[in-house]
Amino acid sequence: MELLALPLPTFVIIGAQKSATRWLRLNLGLHPDVFAAKAELEFFNNGDRFRDQGTDWYREQFAGWHGEAIVGEATPGYMFWRHRPPVVAERIAETLPDVRLIASLRNPIDRAQSAMVHHIEGGGLPGDSVLVDLVKQTPPDRDHLGIVAGGWYAASLEPYRKRFGDQLLVILHDDVDDDPRGVYDTALVHVGAAPDFVPPEFERVRFSHQQRPSPEPGRRPLTLDERREMWDYFADDVAKLEKMIGRDLSRWDPNR
Repeated sequence: MELLALPLPTFVIIGAQKSATRWLRLNLGLHPDVFAAKAELEFFNNGDRFRDQGTDWYREQFAGWHGEAIVGEATPGYMFWRHRPPVVAERIAETLPDVRLIASLRNPIDRAQSAMVHHIEGGGLPGDSVLVDLVKQTPPDRDHLGIVAGGWYAASLEPYRKRFGDQLLVILHDDVDDDPRGVYDTALVHVGAAPDFVPPEFERVRFSHQQRPSPEPGRRPLTLDERREMWDYFADDVAKLEKMIGRDLSRWDPNR
C-alpha cells in the first residue's frame, strides 16, 4: 500500500496561554475525522525553526496521521505578544492560506495568575511570588514571561483578524466552563467536522492551575483589591476586544 505523505494542518489553535487550549486540542483530536498533534509545536513563532527547518520539519510533527481529513495543532505562543503576532500571522498565512484558526480567551487577570503559577512550578519564579508585586517589577512589554502581555488579546488578535477574517473563531474560557459541549460543537463545525461526536470523559479536567486555597503565597487567590489593581493593565485592551468580537466582557471587570 502506498504511504501517505504527512499533511500540513487544516486548523491551528493559536492561544491564549492558560485558556483551555490543551482541553480543546485533546478533545478535537478524539473526533474520528480529526488528527491533532500531541504537543505544542512552536513552529511559526520560532524564526530559526521556521526559516531553517521549514515545512518538512513541520510535516514530520504529524507522524501518526492515518488519513484524517482534518489535521491540527495548538501552540498558545502564536498569540503571545513578545513573539510578535503580526509576524507569526504572516508566516501562518504564507504557509497555510486556507487554515482555520481558533483563539480561546480567558479573563486576563486569571490567566496572569495561572501563568505565574505555571512558572513557579517550572522553577522560573520563586514560590513566594505575588502577582501584583511581580508585574510592578518589570514593564509588561519587557517581561519575557508575558505575565501581563500574554493577556493583551485585542492587540494580539488584530493581525489575525485582519489577515484571516472569518477563518478565525474566538471562543471564551467562560463559555467552556458554562457550556463545554456547545463550545466543542462550535469548534468542530469551524474546523469542518460534524458535531455528532462526544469524547469519553468529556467533562473531566478542563483547566490547569485553577485558583484554589493554598498556604503558598504564589497560589493563594487574589484579593478584590489585587484584582482591581491588575485590571488597570487590561481594561483598555478588553474594551477594544469587546468591539472586535461583539461580546460583553463586563464579567471580567472586578469593579462591577
